[in-house]
Amino acid sequence: MDILVMISQVLLYVCFSILAGGFLLLLIPSTYRPEVKIPTDYLLISAILVPILAFMPVLDIILFIVPRLGFAEALQTVLLSYTVGNAWNFTLMVSALLVLVIALMRSKEQRISASIALFLTFALILTIAWSSHAGAMDPIKGITGHFIHIAAISIWVGVILIVGWFATNHDNWLKFLSWFSKVAISCLAAAALSGILLMDVMVDGYTDSWMVSYGQGLLIKHLFLIPLVFYALLNGFVVKYFLAKDTAFNPIPWIRLEGIVLFVIFAVTAFFTQQSPPHGNYLTEDALSPVFQLFHNSIIDSSSTVGLTINLDIVYFFFIALLLVGLILLSIYKKASILVTFFISCLLVVNVYMMLMISVVVR
Repeated sequence: MDILVMISQVLLYVCFSILAGGFLLLLIPSTYRPEVKIPTDYLLISAILVPILAFMPVLDIILFIVPRLGFAEALQTVLLSYTVGNAWNFTLMVSALLVLVIALMRSKEQRISASIALFLTFALILTIAWSSHAGAMDPIKGITGHFIHIAAISIWVGVILIVGWFATNHDNWLKFLSWFSKVAISCLAAAALSGILLMDVMVDGYTDSWMVSYGQGLLIKHLFLIPLVFYALLNGFVVKYFLAKDTAFNPIPWIRLEGIVLFVIFAVTAFFTQQSPPHGNYLTEDALSPVFQLFHNSIIDSSSTVGLTINLDIVYFFFIALLLVGLILLSIYKKASILVTFFISCLLVVNVYMMLMISVVVR
């Protein structure tokens, strides 16, 4: 069931991205973006899937208490008494309204419908934030942080997904970059600040959290931000240079690459958010990350802390990281396949991860 919940959360984030990005682009004049054909069916399917995918964590809780209460009573108890159940009830109602708005959307009133639909999409994100771990631990900080985090990432990823896979040309690309670069920077800043707020609620010591699976997922997510920011800068600045030299240059593959990295971050986020957050008395033998134990097989107890040190091996990994960055730049200059560039980016993340794990000292 855990795997099913994780998959559902990845798909849920994708649905939010399609909805937020699709409706936002419908509000942007066509002269400030490439021509995009957004199938209404995709928006409709995403809106229908949201309550289904959001129900998976609720179902997980229901199945957990079924042996004690029976299915009917467990369903009633969770939906009417638990916060996660109450939040899902609102998710279902808002989704029904969103489906109605999309179904009745007409080209003459497209901007009005898109505005209403975008508002309802953010309302859906708010219901998910309401039912989150952070929301349960600290309602004000947790719900606010989670809402801003998902909303910011959904806007950023959504525009990239829609433009990357549904653009029919790359006309007006410089005008598109002029506003989207600002949006992407704002979303990155909002995601970073809300992420710090969420860590303050859910994590007792960032490096100490690496000893458990939640902290490992958090670290891997942050490491993938390195190539993500790199490609965001590429799409914001380097692409302008290529277009100035060659008007036939197609920038769409590079924005797709940024979207692939963001999808990986979605997947990692979906994985670690299902783990117990490292807050309070969390460091037990069962909670220890198997991956962390591969690097550090020493005795770890509730009083253990993580420190960092520098040795010769770390220096080697640092130079390998510089080499991989150089290979990424070379692949971009040579206009290699985005899969090649993505593969090198993954190697960079693995290299930096190994460097950090080797530098860890458990006290």
